[in-house]
Amino acid sequence: MICFKDFFPQTIEQKGFFSEDKYEKLSSLLTQVNQWLSENKVKLLNIETVVLRDLDNEKTRFLAEEPFFYQFIRVWYEVPDADCSDTGDVDLSTGPKL
Repeated sequence: MICFKDFFPQTIEQKGFFSEDKYEKLSSLLTQVNQWLSENKVKLLNIETVVLRDLDNEKTRFLAEEPFFYQFIRVWYEVPDADCSDTGDVDLSTGPKL
């Protein structure tokens, strides 16, 4: 079965009044990916960086804000007869902004 697992950057510093949240770098995520791959015996198919535009377009229009983007790493892998329920899904409305 073909499955995927998402690796999202964690917040390392909460935003202040005049600043945005700060998140882990993608190099840290890649370290997590490598660790996960070494701990799980899967056949690696692909690793990609995924960038998604903010999904809340109404808020962006209303506040005249610049759109922001979410970025994370997705690992595609294959395992025989697997349950793909552990994909690392999160609510992107609370995810990191780029």
